[in-house]
Amino acid sequence: MVLANPVIQRVRSNVHCRGCPLYDNKRYADRLKARDETLELNGKHVPDKITVLFIAESPPEAFIWDRRAYFYASGPERVNSIAYHIDQVLFRSRDKDEFFKRFRECGFYLIDMIKCPIGGLPEDVKRRAARKCVDYLKEELRELKFEKAIFIGKTTFNEIKGHLTLNVSYEILPLPFRSKENVERFRKGVARAANLCSAGRPEAV
Repeated sequence: MVLANPVIQRVRSNVHCRGCPLYDNKRYADRLKARDETLELNGKHVPDKITVLFIAESPPEAFIWDRRAYFYASGPERVNSIAYHIDQVLFRSRDKDEFFKRFRECGFYLIDMIKCPIGGLPEDVKRRAARKCVDYLKEELRELKFEKAIFIGKTTFNEIKGHLTLNVSYEILPLPFRSKENVERFRKGVARAANLCSAGRPEAV
């Protein structure tokens, strides 16, 4: 039974961070602070048993200045966020706290490929950060027990896939942004995942 994500404390202890451009440069201290805050939120929502592990690219850059901007942050839903589109397909919850409850009851859990926000950074910095942070993701894929993984965001996945050993069922979905086609493909992938809901597919409200 999974009661916590055992890797969160290792990330916050910077076990694999030395050599990462975000860790080694004080100009990115706000991103490390945002990382620790999103991990604290994340750790509150681990299901007892994970059926589907959603793996996003990284926390949004917007979280640095807007503490409502993370997937597991309470408050008004941000329209067109990942949480918004998942909720529209699965639950249509009254608020985010209801969404968190129903998402967890399904055995669904979301983590990030890259633990620090990388939006807005130069591409070479993003790539170097991804290649360092993949060590934490490898630990999570090994230590968290789940039935299926859904990677969200092809660019970062393609950057790190050569460093992963994927002996599990997985799917890659586009981020639900930038085009109607991306939104439709993302929502269809989420609808397929609903079949693995440990509580049975919930009724839309």
